[in-house]
Amino acid sequence: MRKSRSFSHVIYTWLVIFLGLWLLKYTFPVLDLDQGEELLIMVAMAVLAEWLAVVFPQGQLSGGFAVIMATYLIYGPVATAWVNCIATAVGQGVANRGNPMRTTLFNAFQYVFVVLGANLLYSVSGGLAERKVVLENAVPLAVFVLGYFAINQLMVYIYTLPARRGYPLVDWWDAMRWDGITYIWAVPFGLLMGLLHAKIGIYGTALLFLPVLAVQFVLRFYVHLELANRELRVLYEVARRLGGSLNLNEILELVLRETRKVINYHTGVIYLWLEDKGYYQAGAVCGPHSDLIAGSAVRRGEGFFGLAAEHGEAQLVYDTRADVRTAGDIGLTQAHRAMVVVPLLAETEVLGLLVLGDKRPGFFEEKHLHTLTIIGGQTAVAIANAQLYRKLEQASITDGLTGLHNYRYFYHRAVMELERAGRYGETFSLIMLDIDHFKQVNDRYGHLAGDTVLNGVAGVIRSEVRGCDIPARYGGEEFAILMPKTGPAEAKHVAERVRLAVRESIFEENGQRIQVRISGGIATFPDHAGEISELVKAADAALYKAKESGRDRNVLYEKKTRV
Repeated sequence: MRKSRSFSHVIYTWLVIFLGLWLLKYTFPVLDLDQGEELLIMVAMAVLAEWLAVVFPQGQLSGGFAVIMATYLIYGPVATAWVNCIATAVGQGVANRGNPMRTTLFNAFQYVFVVLGANLLYSVSGGLAERKVVLENAVPLAVFVLGYFAINQLMVYIYTLPARRGYPLVDWWDAMRWDGITYIWAVPFGLLMGLLHAKIGIYGTALLFLPVLAVQFVLRFYVHLELANRELRVLYEVARRLGGSLNLNEILELVLRETRKVINYHTGVIYLWLEDKGYYQAGAVCGPHSDLIAGSAVRRGEGFFGLAAEHGEAQLVYDTRADVRTAGDIGLTQAHRAMVVVPLLAETEVLGLLVLGDKRPGFFEEKHLHTLTIIGGQTAVAIANAQLYRKLEQASITDGLTGLHNYRYFYHRAVMELERAGRYGETFSLIMLDIDHFKQVNDRYGHLAGDTVLNGVAGVIRSEVRGCDIPARYGGEEFAILMPKTGPAEAKHVAERVRLAVRESIFEENGQRIQVRISGGIATFPDHAGEISELVKAADAALYKAKESGRDRNVLYEKKTRV
């Protein structure tokens, strides 16, 4: 595991290694070399247990304590410290599971402190010098076992402290519980091996160790199954919640939140492809610098993220400062040492990017990439569904020709805005616009030209209204503009701006240059009407008055304009 380490952690690691080495050297004269052959057999059994150890994020589980317990009972604490240290160094050194050499050395030499510390507790509690397995020695032997367990847990806990945040699925209580299970069945076997050694010899003792290895195999399946179940529960929860939501923002926030239950990253970002802008934009951010990252963009083929999006391949970077892929990059890759990028693929299209970063080099590992790839696949499907739903929803409220809102949406919003204006005592205006002599455009230039004019006029309206206004195609050649918090004077000003802009516009169809004029009627709540139907009638009456007065003008509703 590649993990960043603080200066105090480095000091702690090497202090344990060098002091452990010194203690071995100091106790070497006490070691009975005449028992060397038997001790080597004990080392071999412990090495075998290390090779078959159950590995999980917070450490590993082994039935080797049965050998340690037997060695302690038969040969004493010094021989036990040597056997424990050598077996761990050889076992973990040969069967290295991606750990750096310092981790292997720490694991080996910390056992010197563990054995000698547990032996001190044994002696203090009144343990027999001969370490006999008899009833009167039961309590001191129990103290030795508990002391060994506690000191080992404490020393490993301190060593793994910097890395523990990266594995939310496994906490330290899990490690203690699983390790405690190994002691429950290793201690009886160890006592039995120590008790019968004098009668059955070293080879008989070795045979007694075989059931320990068998139980260790069972434990391996149990732990792996437990970890797999926890990960599957998180993935299931992600899939279940993603399947129940069609809100894009909810989906993105859910993914980042649930992913953190599996990998406790520092910063998480989901970039989404924006077709109209031609780049990926941060749609959701989780981390201490969310405000700075929100809205940031990634372009295909540019930089580390852009290349990942272009090729559609997941990327894992252990250290951004040492990896050539992130050399010269700015932004997230500068602020974080470890990065993982997972393209959100729906069929062959990259809909977005799931990006996680952490301040510590080597924080992310291959197993994280595997989990994130699964989550990324689920996320891509959910995003595709949400975007399709949004398109269908938008299509249901959008006029297919002009791209403005349709009558259905217009009426729905008009009712809402009128209720809100009435609740808060605000004004609310409505402009009804109609293209003058539109039938003549169709008759002279054809219906395709008429569609071009309708679409062009809609574009002018869209560009001239304010951001708070709601333009819609009311029907045929008639348009409507809802204007929240707007009085009659301001509404007429906007209507005039639209009218003049249309008057100056030229619309082309098959080489034909077409100009049109529009007329408008304006009515305001509550001055002219108290209900939406009355407001529409008032604006229609004003529009009729504009037509009657010569067209190409806007008329504000007055009671005398009522038809």
